[in-house]
Formats: sequence, C-alpha cells, structure tokens
Amino acid sequence: MGIFNNDKIKGILIDRGLNDISNETSEQVEAILGELDKKNLLRNDKRLLIKDRSDDSKISYLRALVEQNWILIAQNDKIIKLLLEKDKTTQGKDR
Repeated sequence: MGIFNNDKIKGILIDRGLNDISNETSEQVEAILGELDKKNLLRNDKRLLIKDRSDDSKISYLRALVEQNWILIAQNDKIIKLLLEKDKTTQGKDR
C-alpha cells in the first residue's frame, strides 16, 4: 500500500502539514499509521470500543503522544529541507 493510496492516511498527513514530506519520512509515517490503523487507534476511530474509563484515559494519552510526534516529524522535515538548501547555496559559493 502506498501512503497516498489511502485517503484516511492522506487526510491525516494533510491535517498535520505532512503532505510534502520526503520519501524516506513518508515510508516511516506509512508504517506508523498502518500499525495505528490496524489497532483502531487513529483519532476519531469509531471501531474502538472502550469498556473501562482507565483504558479511555490511557488511549487519550497515547493519542496525544502520537499527535506530538507528528509535530516533531513536521519540524524535523522542515529543518532538514532548510539545511539541504543552505548546503546547496554554500557549495555554490565555494566554486
């Protein structure tokens, strides 16, 4: 399954500003989202039946950590792109 063949995954990436990530990052994100989807842990997933309030709290906490990770992935991707741009301009000045 390619990452952009799944509308649910594509929507998640777009919501988090990750629709323009590198191929390497997209492969990792696809694996993460695939695992979360298999376990019905994606946000707003109606298939997850919670029987215990403590389970609900744990799942909410884990979902918050996942959301935090999306922020970090987006920030890291931007940093990498800026560093690559800077490297290209620096190499051009050295010639």
